[in-house]
Amino acid sequence: MIRFRTGSCFSPVFRRYYSTGENAWKLTCGLEIHAQLMTHHKLFSNSRTSFHAEPNSHVSFYDAAVPGTQPKFNMCALLLALKAAVALNCDIRREFSFDRKHYFYGDQPTGYQITQHYQPYAMNGVVNLYPRDGVPEEIPVRIKQIQIEQDTGKSTYIDSTAHIDLNRTNHGLIELVTEPDIPTPEAAGVFVKKLQMLLKHLGVCSGELESGAMRVDVNVSVNGGQRCEIKNLSSTSAIVHAIKAEFKRQKQELIKGGKIYSETRGWDGTKTWKLRGKEEGVDYRYMPDPELQPIQVDPQDLEAIRKDLPELPDSIFQGLLQHPYSVPLKDARTLMSVPGLVDYYKQVYTHIEAYGGKKPRAASNWIVHRYYGELNTLGIEFDIRKAIPPGILGDIILMVEQSKITSTSGLLLIKHLISNSEDQKYSIPELVEELDLGKAQESDNEVKQAIEGLCQSVIEANRQVSEQVRSGKKPKSIMFLVGQVMRECQGRVDANTARETLEKILLRVK
Repeated sequence: MIRFRTGSCFSPVFRRYYSTGENAWKLTCGLEIHAQLMTHHKLFSNSRTSFHAEPNSHVSFYDAAVPGTQPKFNMCALLLALKAAVALNCDIRREFSFDRKHYFYGDQPTGYQITQHYQPYAMNGVVNLYPRDGVPEEIPVRIKQIQIEQDTGKSTYIDSTAHIDLNRTNHGLIELVTEPDIPTPEAAGVFVKKLQMLLKHLGVCSGELESGAMRVDVNVSVNGGQRCEIKNLSSTSAIVHAIKAEFKRQKQELIKGGKIYSETRGWDGTKTWKLRGKEEGVDYRYMPDPELQPIQVDPQDLEAIRKDLPELPDSIFQGLLQHPYSVPLKDARTLMSVPGLVDYYKQVYTHIEAYGGKKPRAASNWIVHRYYGELNTLGIEFDIRKAIPPGILGDIILMVEQSKITSTSGLLLIKHLISNSEDQKYSIPELVEELDLGKAQESDNEVKQAIEGLCQSVIEANRQVSEQVRSGKKPKSIMFLVGQVMRECQGRVDANTARETLEKILLRVK
């Protein structure tokens, strides 16, 4: 049985985080997350869904609330919603219905939103946050409910004039509501990132906060007191900092002897500010939707969805950390954060293993720090369909491991293949010969003399740095000299060889 932490049962790490002098303050925080479903058509019409189309170009008569039009439920949206609920270990109703939430706003032309107020389709799920996710200890975050509802349109204000785009109107959403189990602002950020990863992995939602495909509201209170809601936070950084700022505001108000009022608040990047009081809220006059029949879910369909789910991110993550992959935690987090990168890594790893590679961590090191790092530098998104073929990258890693080329030459090959994808048809030995990147062999006396001569030239050209290294004042500065040697030889000499040669020469200097 899972026991959920409450009150003083939180660890000393969390208690220390929220202590000020003799008074202990405990954060109470829950999240409400809207996630747009990745369907081709809208929730109750045949309009195509679109994020970047010309305004009001994907709007049906129903979306625009033309009188006499009726909703037609999109079963693909239900399938995606059920996949999310099954993956989150929720209890799913065998029958549920839709309700109308009445309010008027320009981007909601019907005057109501179709949602699930009385019978949300899923309840009682859980997301476990583990230390590998970035929290000090395991945190089970309970999912109170998930409901299916339609999105509103988008209002853009220019010179006090509202410009209404109804393209987003009636796009299918799921709204996920957590219990107030989030113990720190950082844990809230971790939770959102983990949910993003899961929904993207399942193909349920793109998970993009910036585009509004996922939108996050947070509820914050001190010691379980009156809560305030912060609306529409558009990044994990904003989520973390808004919670910190609101928690600090409420503490300061209580320390002064003031009172916290239930409010809806906004976030301006520095502080939260009042949008409206909850007592000023609209009476939404919820009522069952008279035009939509209840939806019945067959237990056999649920079982089929459960069996058809792919391996979930938690299992994949744990597998990367264990034998045979033994990926370092930081590298595993990067692999997990980029769609397709784990599959690519496993293909590269399998190639290296098949051809006698001896270092299990080499594949993740090269993929994360060299290949993906270079793509980031160039501003190129990783796409497994356009990536350097796994066998080609595996051969580069093997040649470095077997001392046939230096690691610098390996990186030069990666850069070359990124910029010249047509050369991916050649073998790595052919490219090494064509680009003259073969490693100089230390056993050759002439090569040794050439390396020593090059190192001597670098030392003479950088006398001040060389003297600081030789005297022991700044021993780490030898890496600057190594860098100069590597630049002069264009990576044909191994960095360790260059460092050893520099140290020998400097020790000879009196």
